[in-house]
Amino acid sequence: MSTERELQELDDNMQDAKHFIDIKDSTLKLFKNKEFKKVVLEYYFKEEAARLVMAKASNLNEDQQKLINNMIYGIGALSNFFDAVLTRGTQAEQSYKDDENARTEILQEDLS
Repeated sequence: MSTERELQELDDNMQDAKHFIDIKDSTLKLFKNKEFKKVVLEYYFKEEAARLVMAKASNLNEDQQKLINNMIYGIGALSNFFDAVLTRGTQAEQSYKDDENARTEILQEDLS
């Protein structure tokens, strides 16, 4: 592979990594937002989850049970999404650093 092509590939990878780093950073900002904390992290993830679990113990018909199960799965899915965003962003930060170092090495070799 040519040096120019290698550098272009590294630049493309770094742009992709920047996207995921930006999403991670935005998610962390959300987590610090007072209203988001109150509504999503405290109310939805804790109080609403507890309410739904308690509701499952009630005498509900099959359709009501399915609805509650779906709502519980929704809470879990959103929580898993946030975890995945943070993980992918952290991995992107490392990839960005690695690609940046590789790019620097290629440029230094090219000067030699």
